[in-house]
Amino acid sequence: MKFFAIVSLVSGLFATAATAASAVDLHLEFAGGCSTSGGGFICRGWNPNTCCSVNSGTYFASASFRAIPANWNLQCRGHAGPNCGSIRSQQDSGGRDYICLSNYGGIGYGFNNKKMIRGATLEARDGEETEGCAQPDVLYLADGTQYNYTAIAEAGQATDELVSLLKTDSSRYDALPKPYTDILLRVLHLFYQVTVRPIV
Repeated sequence: MKFFAIVSLVSGLFATAATAASAVDLHLEFAGGCSTSGGGFICRGWNPNTCCSVNSGTYFASASFRAIPANWNLQCRGHAGPNCGSIRSQQDSGGRDYICLSNYGGIGYGFNNKKMIRGATLEARDGEETEGCAQPDVLYLADGTQYNYTAIAEAGQATDELVSLLKTDSSRYDALPKPYTDILLRVLHLFYQVTVRPIV
């Protein structure tokens, strides 16, 4: 009996480790069609049942789920804004490693053994764990430059102003008017650039 309990415990630990190692990347893009050309935000290695949103009431032109393990069948969810509002739509991954959704205030996912209730709020979803709303960890510009958004938010910088600046003119730094570039430089150059894998 103890042997089976130990085997169950060990297999549970491996399943938990595999889930953590295989977590999905969520992208919130300012450009439509899930293009990274307009800049946006990334929630790297995001765990299930946590919605990713910039907590400033921002709507994004598109949102995508990337690096989905092939053997996972996820419910990829688009949340109404602002932030992580009610679920507006859901698309099953069905073995695909990439899902693109249109404009939302936030996105999240869960495993496909749960029933979706369209329009339900995060707190009122029947039979599921509560899905929290959390901020992205990476901010990226149209030229691909990435910054540690967590550090920017934790330092108390004006993230609402920063998000507004990034939305202007497809978040191309060289296309921003001089007063905006000064503000952007002041905020961004206080922090190290993120050294992570390229955006895919």
